[in-house]
Amino acid sequence: MRVALVTTTQHGHLNPYVPVVNALRAAGGEVTLLLLSADGGELDQQRRRAVGTTQAHLIGQVEMAPWSGDPAKIGPMLQASPVADQTADAIKTTDPDFVLLDSLPVTASAMVGAQRSGVPYGMIWANLGGVCPREHRRARWPYDEQVGDYLTRHGVAWSTRTHSARSPILNLMPTIPALVGDDAVTDDGVQLVGLPGAAGIRGDEVALAGLDRLDPDRPVVYVSFGTIFYRRPDLLRTVITGAAATGAQVIAAVGDLAAELALPDDVLTAPYLPQREVLERADVFITHGGYNSVAESIRAATPMLVIPLAVDQPIQAHFVTSAGFGTALGPADVTARAVADAVGDLLDPARHYRARLRAAQPQCGDSAVRTAELVAGTVEALRRRAEQ
Repeated sequence: MRVALVTTTQHGHLNPYVPVVNALRAAGGEVTLLLLSADGGELDQQRRRAVGTTQAHLIGQVEMAPWSGDPAKIGPMLQASPVADQTADAIKTTDPDFVLLDSLPVTASAMVGAQRSGVPYGMIWANLGGVCPREHRRARWPYDEQVGDYLTRHGVAWSTRTHSARSPILNLMPTIPALVGDDAVTDDGVQLVGLPGAAGIRGDEVALAGLDRLDPDRPVVYVSFGTIFYRRPDLLRTVITGAAATGAQVIAAVGDLAAELALPDDVLTAPYLPQREVLERADVFITHGGYNSVAESIRAATPMLVIPLAVDQPIQAHFVTSAGFGTALGPADVTARAVADAVGDLLDPARHYRARLRAAQPQCGDSAVRTAELVAGTVEALRRRAEQ
């Protein structure tokens, strides 16, 4: 079984797919990682070690900035992009039995490349957009319509109910019913495969001294806006100040902003933190709503305050609040008082946030292992069909 996995170099996409690569290899697959360099990013040495002997190739370049600009420019940009041809060429060169595509708007040209290659392909998501009803995507409609028009013109299936691409063969959503509930659109071939973030090496592990020195009598609030959206010092300072006002011990991932934030000495900060480890200790997680962060918080049974900043994050905020796993604030509504009130609510055992999260634990599973099982089964079914 030879599988090519197409994704971007962004942390939020490499992180969940490193375990997928390793699960496919453990299932007997020969895996090639085909990467689109997002804003010039590369596959760093730590992640190269995490995927072992897996071959990895940079096949093209994508830019994130246009997806926050004039949506009318998206269609022409996709049409002019060389990524479709680059992806088709890379697939033909590596000659896989099956291609697994990270489905997000910025990889739309790669989807067209997979379609052109003639190799069977499936879709997998790194956020909840693939099952989110269109009414919760209104802010992205102008972009979605451009992507949908581009893909359908090139033979790639498009779900108008969710404004997302579809494979005719295999569509995998790494989530659980307890999070997406009956609101999710899954009756058009999408399979739920469990949450990302299970134990295992991803290549982003770092050490953090000081967790063992935290006061056991004070609640812990963990703050992180991820590796892309953290650069909002005023917002970050307000959030941390509000959390600290509750009397909680605050731990924050702040990138290179520590000096600019000028925080109290008892706030523990670091550029990047071992998130899964910190969440096991935290009582509340204040997050931008990136899907990896949401999934890891659910695994740790840590209630969330979601402050969605861009792209798919409002979708995650919708599902987190609907599931009763946390609450949300729009960035314009963030004040120190509003954050303190939200944290106090999340810490209140009578509100049952943690109880609902604990009840969801049996569903979590391991999305990487389940993905490998389903891909292997699909490849075998395609092989049998070809032999008939």
